[in-house]
Amino acid sequence: MSWRVIARREYRDAVQSRVVWAVVALVAVMVAVTSLVPLAIPQFEANVLSGLGAATEFAAMLVPVVALVAAYLAIAGERESGSIRVLLGLEPRRGTVVLGKFLGRAAVVVVGLTAGFALAAVPTAVAYGGLPVVAFAGIVVLTCALGVAFVGLAVGVSAAAATRGRAMTLGIGAYLALALLWDLVPQGAHLVVEGAAPAGTVPGWFVLLQGLSPSGAYSALVQAVVHATEPSFPGIAGAVAGPTPAYLHWAVFVVVLALWTALPLLGGYATFARSDLG
Repeated sequence: MSWRVIARREYRDAVQSRVVWAVVALVAVMVAVTSLVPLAIPQFEANVLSGLGAATEFAAMLVPVVALVAAYLAIAGERESGSIRVLLGLEPRRGTVVLGKFLGRAAVVVVGLTAGFALAAVPTAVAYGGLPVVAFAGIVVLTCALGVAFVGLAVGVSAAAATRGRAMTLGIGAYLALALLWDLVPQGAHLVVEGAAPAGTVPGWFVLLQGLSPSGAYSALVQAVVHATEPSFPGIAGAVAGPTPAYLHWAVFVVVLALWTALPLLGGYATFARSDLG
């Protein structure tokens, strides 16, 4: 059994269990609603890019949940039920199993996010009188990349965990640390280094620290995409005083997302490869 067969099975099972359709519906509704929020703010000159910006801020919190829920039981669930031994009887290479599980669950998340954004594009375009196709497409690609990064994290956690409960605990911990609480790291560092909370302009290292989480890297890359299509919007280093440091190039944050995808997956595989499945 190859990784392709495992990936197809994972995707098929998700479609049959309606996970994909739940993701599509959730993403479509939430992206559409949040993109319209600027229109409801009095005395705010809302435009479609500010609407998309609002949607991506919410996506940075929503997408990790979607990805973790879709993938945290990919291996741990089968380990606890014992069905993983049947699968390993067909494909004894555990690395192939981990890769197939990752690709199958990643496909579920990518399809769900893409379809959800496509549906949300309709009310957004109607409300604002149009949609910047290039910026919107870039945001969709980046949102899918964020989802894939958290799928890699979730499958890595699932591979390392022996039980559903432990996988859930690790997944919740990862979400809290990387999606909700990460901003406290640069805030605290700024307080220690500069002696005050950030206000107005900030040092380049502060922006870099913000972007070292998956959600932070995603937000930085969204800024880069929007700035590229509309220069009046601030880019990654918009709040940095003085020249832009080389380490704030958009490619750095692409690498950050790639590492958050690959390293947890490799770490989970290393643990899974040494595990005694009884």
